[in-house]
Amino acid sequence: MNAKPHRLVLLLTLLAATSGIASAQTLTLLTEDAYPFQYLENKQLTGMAVEVVNEVFKRAGIARKDEVLSWKDAYDRAQIYPNTCIYSTSRTENRERLFKWIGPIVENKWAAFARKGFKGTLSRPEDFKQYRVGVLAGDAKERYLKDLAVTFRVPAADDATNPSKLTLNRTEADKIDLWVTGYYTGAYVAAKTGVKDVSPVWVFETSENYLACQPSLPQATADKLQKALDTMKRDGAHAKIIARYEAKIKAQ
Repeated sequence: MNAKPHRLVLLLTLLAATSGIASAQTLTLLTEDAYPFQYLENKQLTGMAVEVVNEVFKRAGIARKDEVLSWKDAYDRAQIYPNTCIYSTSRTENRERLFKWIGPIVENKWAAFARKGFKGTLSRPEDFKQYRVGVLAGDAKERYLKDLAVTFRVPAADDATNPSKLTLNRTEADKIDLWVTGYYTGAYVAAKTGVKDVSPVWVFETSENYLACQPSLPQATADKLQKALDTMKRDGAHAKIIARYEAKIKAQ
């Protein structure tokens, strides 16, 4: 009897088994501390996006582990390591081919913050060019400002350092006139760092945020996660999570 067909069957069986093991691997989810979407409370990761993602993975029956990193480190790792995803991630044109997308999971508003008493005028994106604008390095909002050719961008590795840099004195060195960040995040971060006289002066963009996964993620896994999220939206579970956090934010 010719042994080659048996070897071929054995090889195909092993390949199928290996593929099954790979798809069943635990996914690593990377995120940052960015209220109210994902943040640490009593050393536990929680937030609007965290609760949505938790429920998605529970319904999909997929194992995962979480790591909280700086946004830049998380963003870089999520593009390199297999079975790795990052959230909550704005799905922008320049990022489209870098990830496999599941979502949208939450919606974010982008805002410009300033010290109270700010007398500047902001009514169109080009108005940012007049100011020194602080922004989180590697964030979609930094790319937004770069695409606008905002010369005086001041990227920071930690967004929490930006509130204390804000000034009303346009000539003061090593300071910023505006801070571009998430609408919800800005007020929370400013309060957390003890900077009280900071407020939003312009909400200029709304972005849908996704779970962004390394492109080699098996399509079957991505489809299972997307199906679980879509089911949450149909049965109202997603809306309940969002509404609870929005009520919490308004009450603060």
